[in-house]
Amino acid sequence: MSSASNHQKDLFIFGPFGKKPLKEQVTPHKISLMVLIYEYIEMRRHQKPPVFVGFGAQDTTSEEKFKEREKRDFMTSILKLIQSPDMTLKDLTDQVQPILKQTHYEIFAERLKGFYQEGVLLLMDFFQDVTKQLSDPSNGVISASSILGLFLRRMIVAFEKLSFSQVTKLFTRYKDYYEAGQVGLGMDESDQFGGSLIDSITSQSGRFRSGLGLGKSFERSHHGDGKSDDVDGGFFSYKQAEYFISRQGFLLQHNENEALSPAKLQEKITDMLRSNPDMAEAHFLSYLNSLRVKEYCTALHNLYHYFDRNTNIGSDGSQGNKNREEAVSRRYAALNLASLHYRFGHRDESLAALHEAIRMAQETNDHECLQHALSWLHRLEEPGTSYTANLMARSVWKSEELNLPNITSMGVQSLARNNAFATAKPASVFEFLLKSDLLNCQHSQSHFMCVSYAQKSALWEMYGKRESSAMCSLLVLNLNTAVNGIFHNGEAVCIALCNVARCHADDGNYSAAFDIISSAKQRFPKHTQHANTWMICEQQLLFDRAVMNRKFGQAETNVTNIRALNEDEAVIRNAILNKEKGEVTQSLTELTQLLEKVKKDKRKYVPDFPCRVYLALAELFVQTGNHTSGLSHVLDCITHAKEHHLQYMVALATVHLSFIQFLMQLPQPALELLRQQLLPIISHGNLFDKARTMYCYVRCLVASANKGPEQKKRAALVSAVNMMDTVIDYFKQLEAHQRIKDAVYYQARLYNELGRTAERNKCAYQFKQLDSQYPTFNKVSVCVL
Repeated sequence: MSSASNHQKDLFIFGPFGKKPLKEQVTPHKISLMVLIYEYIEMRRHQKPPVFVGFGAQDTTSEEKFKEREKRDFMTSILKLIQSPDMTLKDLTDQVQPILKQTHYEIFAERLKGFYQEGVLLLMDFFQDVTKQLSDPSNGVISASSILGLFLRRMIVAFEKLSFSQVTKLFTRYKDYYEAGQVGLGMDESDQFGGSLIDSITSQSGRFRSGLGLGKSFERSHHGDGKSDDVDGGFFSYKQAEYFISRQGFLLQHNENEALSPAKLQEKITDMLRSNPDMAEAHFLSYLNSLRVKEYCTALHNLYHYFDRNTNIGSDGSQGNKNREEAVSRRYAALNLASLHYRFGHRDESLAALHEAIRMAQETNDHECLQHALSWLHRLEEPGTSYTANLMARSVWKSEELNLPNITSMGVQSLARNNAFATAKPASVFEFLLKSDLLNCQHSQSHFMCVSYAQKSALWEMYGKRESSAMCSLLVLNLNTAVNGIFHNGEAVCIALCNVARCHADDGNYSAAFDIISSAKQRFPKHTQHANTWMICEQQLLFDRAVMNRKFGQAETNVTNIRALNEDEAVIRNAILNKEKGEVTQSLTELTQLLEKVKKDKRKYVPDFPCRVYLALAELFVQTGNHTSGLSHVLDCITHAKEHHLQYMVALATVHLSFIQFLMQLPQPALELLRQQLLPIISHGNLFDKARTMYCYVRCLVASANKGPEQKKRAALVSAVNMMDTVIDYFKQLEAHQRIKDAVYYQARLYNELGRTAERNKCAYQFKQLDSQYPTFNKVSVCVL
């Protein structure tokens, strides 16, 4: 949708293309609103200030006097009701009764009851009273040119245009409307038989038709202009439809959770098209609704319907204007078609539609359409290439020249992401994002502010600055993004919530992490288009916890769930699970195939994903005793990480390299390497990486001190025992029971070397308890980092 929205053609701004709004219709619901407004004006006109005769005198008009809060509540509520589609009388009374004074509500209910009992004549007299009220110069409550005044005047004009037979049908529909809502007004059964004999017969015949299921069809075939408004409500006038479409379109962009659910929204669109079959914008709203649930066929169908109807614009103008508007519609039709195919992963079809839009835009010299197309073109091209970078740079330059801040901001952010993938220095990447932030602040683009901070968070995480990443995610959640009272609740917010949840889980705070995920579930229900983000995050956290707890059955379920969302992520996690279970051959096969896939198409993956595959392979080889093969994968990981400036990955791979040197009886070089990388791990690593890095450091420290003097050896053992307490605490927070058992066993050996028998026996007892609960079934889980 963003590709087709610019200041000349906004899909949610109506009226500039020669379309004539359909005429207003008087409906029972609008008659009820007129009564509400009329009685409010009468009460305001006749209320008088209290007269104090003496001390202690009481105000006899205090019940009718409106407070400022009551005036404000009534005006805002009636404005919302005018803009909303028709509803049943019971729904109306449920909404207005809490905000009306008791006297106002009783008069309102009595007048509606009078219409029902007295017949058409009283209804006609009421419209005359409203006309007099608006023309009365002493009416100082509502101006005839105000929103409410215009609504009353439109209804009066529409009522005066009705023929006698149409007025009779309107009253019949009012009686059905009133009878359906009699529960809301507390109407007695005896009231149904009031009025004239003809009214009673009409009422009974109406109920008879409703009982046979003929009421609605009778309404459709006998209503004045062929449009129906059954007693269930739901009628949309043209202005109500305009407001509904613009409101729901805005909510789908800024806060999808506040919009109607997909099924309910589609039902409303169907009702709206029944009342306004020529409204093309309703089909575009249906197209957006289909994208929410990834319904390809319906989305394509609605997109075609929208542009087919939109090409008939300008029929009352000149032929040249009509042809020009039709050409604009065709260009943006192709552009939206390209966007649709991109969302569903149809790259070739998307490129074909995009090239068609570019060709038509070049023929008519439409620079704005070209910039929209260019922003989609560099998204479809291969990321990280010089050609894509040139496309982005041209797009940013031209968009800034044409004063298109949205496309400029998106282009700058895309260029920063492309440079990060193309091994640019982090300083230059964040410099581009700073320019985007300045542009967003200048134009108050809250949506792009969130996207910028979310992208910064992802980049900081990729570069290994975990605290900076968490800070950027928290900034997304703390931004004031309110527009017209609606806070932005898009994909960037969901990503930020998941990042914060992952930070808590990495520190062992699983309860807080899953509470945050629950918050994301509430803000992004399953039917929303961004729900996949928290779904995969939740399954990843559950998988990590299950593997730590050695609950392999649950971990297999989590892998299956991840596979439905991200195939490559499921493959690497399934390989890790097989390695933990001791199924070495299967794990090696999966990791080898995944590595070949990554090497074949590196630009498809984020830069740190190959490093994860390299380290998983290295761990597998090391745990099976093949240190040489593991060493080659670790070196490949370090080379790739340094090329893309992934500092944390370099530090983590260096820890693996130190562990391999330790296993190869080279503790002193391993200790030197660990001392170089200990600071970034402790500063920015998660709890698991901190624990195993410190554990590796302790083992290297003790092994290197064994060859030195006795005093130095004892000092190293004391230091190692103290550090092992921290390591065990970290593993306990993570619920990594197998790691706790290994650390306790090693600490018992350290106490034995120091001659501290009591502490040794205590650790041995802890090990025995852990081993009975979490036995070791394979030798692969013994030699681990």
